Amino acid sequence: MTDSSTIAIVSPTAMTGDAATVAGFATDVDLNRVPPGASFRATWTFRNSGPTTWDGRYQFVYSDTPHPETAGFSRSPLGTAQSVAITDAGAPEQVRPGESVSLTLHFTAPKALGTHATNWQLAGPDGRRFGPVRWLRAVVVAKAGSLGYDLLGFQNSAGDFNNLQPGQHFSGTWTLRNSGTRAWNGDYRVVYSDAPTADTTQLPRDIMGAKPVYSLRQLSGRDSVAPGETVDIRYDLVAPLKTGAYAFHWQLQSDDGETFGGVRWLRVGVAGAGGDAGGTQPPVGEGTVAFGMNINPEAHGLDVDKLTGLGWVRWVFWASRIKLSPEEAYQQKYRSLIQTYAAAGIRSLIILHQDTEWGNAPWQHGGWEAYAETFAKACGRVAAACSEFGDMVAYQIFNEQDSGPDNHSAIGIAAEQYAIVLDRAQEAIRRAHPGAVVVIGGLNTGPDNAIRYARKVQATLGGRLPVDALAIHPYGRYVKKILFNYGSIGKLSDSLNRFRDAFPDLPLWITEVGVANDTPIGPEHYADVGTYIREVVDEVADRYNGYVEVLIWFGWTDLMRNAGILTADGQPKPGVFDAFEHMRRRGKLDLEGLLEGLEALNQSSAAFVSFATTLTNHTAVPAGSSFTNSWRFTNNGATTWGDGFRLVYAPEGANSDPLMAATSFDLSAVASPFPVPPGAETVITLPMTAPSQFGRAYRSRWQLRDSEDVAFGHLFSEITVVAAPTAGTGARESAMTFLRDHTVPDGTPFVAGTDFHKQWAVRNTGARHWGSGFRLVFVQGDVQMARGVSAHMVPEARPGDEVILSVPMSAPPVRDGRATVYSSLWRLQDDHGAFFGDPVWAKITSTPAVPVVDGQPLLRATTALDRLLNDPSAWYSQLDGRWSGVNVGHGAQRIEAWGCLMTCMAMALTAYGSRFDPIQLNDRLKLEGDNGFIGSNVQFIAPTFVLSGLRQGKNLRSFEDSSIPFSEWTGEDPLGRIDTALALGQIVLAQVDTKPNDGLFNSNIEQHWVIIVRRTPAGDDYLILDPVVPADQVRDQPRSLMVKYGNRVAGQSNDINLRNAVKSTIVYSM
Repeated sequence: MTDSSTIAIVSPTAMTGDAATVAGFATDVDLNRVPPGASFRATWTFRNSGPTTWDGRYQFVYSDTPHPETAGFSRSPLGTAQSVAITDAGAPEQVRPGESVSLTLHFTAPKALGTHATNWQLAGPDGRRFGPVRWLRAVVVAKAGSLGYDLLGFQNSAGDFNNLQPGQHFSGTWTLRNSGTRAWNGDYRVVYSDAPTADTTQLPRDIMGAKPVYSLRQLSGRDSVAPGETVDIRYDLVAPLKTGAYAFHWQLQSDDGETFGGVRWLRVGVAGAGGDAGGTQPPVGEGTVAFGMNINPEAHGLDVDKLTGLGWVRWVFWASRIKLSPEEAYQQKYRSLIQTYAAAGIRSLIILHQDTEWGNAPWQHGGWEAYAETFAKACGRVAAACSEFGDMVAYQIFNEQDSGPDNHSAIGIAAEQYAIVLDRAQEAIRRAHPGAVVVIGGLNTGPDNAIRYARKVQATLGGRLPVDALAIHPYGRYVKKILFNYGSIGKLSDSLNRFRDAFPDLPLWITEVGVANDTPIGPEHYADVGTYIREVVDEVADRYNGYVEVLIWFGWTDLMRNAGILTADGQPKPGVFDAFEHMRRRGKLDLEGLLEGLEALNQSSAAFVSFATTLTNHTAVPAGSSFTNSWRFTNNGATTWGDGFRLVYAPEGANSDPLMAATSFDLSAVASPFPVPPGAETVITLPMTAPSQFGRAYRSRWQLRDSEDVAFGHLFSEITVVAAPTAGTGARESAMTFLRDHTVPDGTPFVAGTDFHKQWAVRNTGARHWGSGFRLVFVQGDVQMARGVSAHMVPEARPGDEVILSVPMSAPPVRDGRATVYSSLWRLQDDHGAFFGDPVWAKITSTPAVPVVDGQPLLRATTALDRLLNDPSAWYSQLDGRWSGVNVGHGAQRIEAWGCLMTCMAMALTAYGSRFDPIQLNDRLKLEGDNGFIGSNVQFIAPTFVLSGLRQGKNLRSFEDSSIPFSEWTGEDPLGRIDTALALGQIVLAQVDTKPNDGLFNSNIEQHWVIIVRRTPAGDDYLILDPVVPADQVRDQPRSLMVKYGNRVAGQSNDINLRNAVKSTIVYSM
């Protein structure tokens, strides 16, 4: 429980003039679960709000002054000196009035279990204390049981480990039994170890093509290993290239980094030369097909570690569907996604369709000409934003547009109308992103209909088909293995041959193929599905590699029409995931990566995290202007980035430019912090200058290189240079002086979602009249404060005039339920695009709806909903490894698959003051007979038997005629009931459909329960706590109901769309 905020206990020091206000708090540990004796850091930020300058004589001192939030707990300095000079806690030599400073203290948790507190305050040179008392509460909890395992066996796939061929692929599998008393979750780590053992001390160690760190889930496919259970840990390895004897070591680590069980090892001997003698694997990388995966970034994680080695990911660019402009969607959602995959060598095929730009919805009302213009403009804006990534991005125009009305996941468009949309969209894309690949929307009606459709498009455009490739979706087509009723559809080769004969000059992309179904596909089919995948992959790679350029499988998880390589909760499907690995090996990109890997098996590796720039618009950079780009990377390799590591410019193509004079740097000169050990992050910062030649785009690519000059990471920057503002002899200059904040002083708190206007009083101190073309432009910080609008008109002002600049803003969401500081920097820009004048800032604190004292949730929050919103420790995930594998109630279903309702009940009970986590509630309700569970089905009334006085409302459905099991219809307005309950601070459980886009609004095929916590100000969405989010993402909430479980239909009211998303609700109250 942590600190940053409003109620302050201040010592009477007015005579000294020293004053301070709260400006922020951070810590590197979950203060609700601190292990005994653990070391951790806490950082408090102050703003010098007095007239004096603080220096090294000022102290940060321990205070035993009572504070409302720590008075009831044991207090101590927690192992830190009772007085620390602020310069020793991170302050600069001087902190001037108006400046902010962050002070960091290092603490040690007590051994005694329970809640411990500490209070701190600033003190001046004379020892007088001033400013707010800063504090924290740490809950010290015992580690749950012991860690240990027994080694039961070992197997290898290579036969004779002493006679491997150089570069041979093989695997080692260790069978372990959990002999401790703690369950292992899927986030436990399997870590490469370079420490010798008694059996390997004389041998060189080699990582043999493995990664330095895997999750237990990655190597075992398990998300939980209970005490007494066994688990197989399989490493897929590559023999070293040089002959000799080698050793490979690994260890297990808990999710909090505790190593246990000793070092496991194997020894190998490499003899002879050449080839993969494993004998069981198909040829690697013989084809020229780039394989990929359809993903849904709205529904699952990026999973870069699993997808690395593929050539493509394919996904939909949502903009108008989520009420964002293309630029806002790009910056807020998709830029980091593209960058993350690009850093791993994976390109993005972006689908542009109705969710990108809904426009006038001509599929409902007609007006295709108007829509084609609107849609083309949106496509051009998307392409302009994405163009910085060059050939790492391609575009697909609509999806399955040749479908009829029975396809609920696509919009059917007549070929003559689609031709207009396609032609104008591809023109706009190629103007904004020269050289970009544009692919026709995937055709899914079979070769006869699809070929006729494509020829009609071609005829409408006068014989042109203005795309770089055809795209098809040959669902159900088979090689040998016939699944379900696919036998009547026909062979894959028949379809591919027909398309090749019809369009011999156009390459073919298979942008979807897979095994999709409206109902779940059980594990009994996994082996057959795996065989089907392998046969399709091999058929395309071996027989059609000169025609089919790309094959992108559908889909990554079962959240995508049950077609996943992974289950809905992200677990690899046995047999299916193995076939996916086979597909990765067949790709041409995997061969390139393999050859590089064999040259440097113990290689360095970098994972992209984020990007920042001082540019406001990378597509309009004035010639000769300077800017700064910063890239954040994680060292996810096995080496420390230290001496000899460099950043090197890597020219590529005619428009390459380093955008600076130097083309090589010692990494230490541009990276901070440095050196960078495995697992650590660093920021690489480059000051750049736009070339003098304007009217063209420039691409600057750089490589991270290790001490052996091997590239292991990539940085990208692309700008379009425009003419610089000109000024002749005697030209008048623009200037502005900031006078004061007219509204919203720095640090003003707002409840998240509150609308306000930030205004600054400024004076035109230049020689030019501000008029048409002058703008106030966002430069850096949080543009979401300004509702995503990055430029605003300014009032006319003659030289010497004082005017008010104004930007409408909204307080962004809080993070982790805590008060969050946001800021944004703005500058004036003249009609030539040149910045001028003083920068102006907007700095606010977003707060939860419930008051927060000094950054922590109050112990006395007034309602159950208040308490839940301000206690993220009570936001449970049914996928949490501590209980995900436990059976629900008296049945065979596990919490991870069947525990959503019970997990919501645990959150509800905790909010009403009776704290239970899911496993505790599961055990408690087993004592209540049929009032708790019937089989694995928890009863709606069950929580009332746990907490006296708790009332359960009826399970009321949203529509009278919908078929929702165990629900009632009373005629009551369902949304009014929800909103009333939220206003009263009650807990609302909502039943939703995990497949909202199947068109069957009352199908409830895949029912799921969530907790509704708030309606958005616009009234078009609810915010929810979702028990099916991964355990490491529970604090990244609340989330949108409509994005994940809604199907927003144009022309329908917000209320109808919400009622379609919410199947039924239960209100629990006291």
